[in-house]
Amino acid sequence: QAEGRLKQAGLWPNPEFELGGKNDSVFANEGEYDFATGFKQRFPITGRLKKAKAVARVDVAMALAEVRNQERLLAGEALGLSRELLVTQEKLKANQEIQGVIQKVIEVSEKRLKVAEVSAADVNSAKLELQRLALAQATLSNQQEIAATTLNRLLGREPQTPLQMSGATSAEFDTNTVAEISRQAIARRPDRQLAALGIDRAGAEIKLAKAEKWEDWTVGFDYSRSVGKFDAPIGTKTDNFLGVGVSIPLPFWNRNQGRVNEAQATQQRAEAELNALDLRIATEAQTAENQMRRLLDILRQYREESIKLAEENIALLQKGYADGLVTITAVIQAQQQLTDLRLSYLESL
Repeated sequence: QAEGRLKQAGLWPNPEFELGGKNDSVFANEGEYDFATGFKQRFPITGRLKKAKAVARVDVAMALAEVRNQERLLAGEALGLSRELLVTQEKLKANQEIQGVIQKVIEVSEKRLKVAEVSAADVNSAKLELQRLALAQATLSNQQEIAATTLNRLLGREPQTPLQMSGATSAEFDTNTVAEISRQAIARRPDRQLAALGIDRAGAEIKLAKAEKWEDWTVGFDYSRSVGKFDAPIGTKTDNFLGVGVSIPLPFWNRNQGRVNEAQATQQRAEAELNALDLRIATEAQTAENQMRRLLDILRQYREESIKLAEENIALLQKGYADGLVTITAVIQAQQQLTDLRLSYLESL
């Protein structure tokens, strides 16, 4: 669309061909008539077409920036969904592993119940925990299906197209690289480039509005033939005329001042919007960078301290349960604690 407007902006107005005539057939019908033909062309002055093309060129640049911004947003949304799917797969895997552990605990407990080493309430507690995990598994599977359907749509595929995700999310990243990208955000973001081009466009509009203060001049050439009937001794008289004319609109009342003021206000607004966008981009980038650094520390604490400690605790409680030193309730509670820690870790990831 913008390229079409650019092409149109450089075109001259079409010439005008005039043809006219008159006769006295309705009145005296003496055979008198006038015939005229002419050619007129409007000539843009003050460089109006050049300035109109300057506006249209900025429109093309803005359209390209808008396309780049849509690509950025689409890529970001697709990448976010793909990472969500990877994390959901990790959650499903962790849930399945924990269900397997609880199932083994239940099998051992049911054998010990037969010899009255544990109570039925303890076995039921383990079964309830297994059911809770199964329900959580169903919820995660539903989330996975929704994310896969949405990602297929973003990729331009049918919603139910099979989607296989490979790889794994990483909790490690180069903090120096993140900081550098954060600093470059204002220069690299296409929506910021689009806003900056809005100022350029408004400036070009101001120049065009001022140029259009003077409307196009019209230059015309015409030929006319006149046949008149007179009394003798003149008789029939034929006259031929060749003329030239120039029409110059005078900017007395309309000097395009309204459009000039509008374009100037548009430029001021575009400058204010750019300043606001710069502030927002800088704030968003810095906030995201700070959040990544905080979450990285949280992930390390989960991985190196909390989860490791919970796994060691379960190993001790399972050994104690096997020796009859602790109850199954303690084992289940410890397992729940580990489950919550793993899911919280993945959520932070």
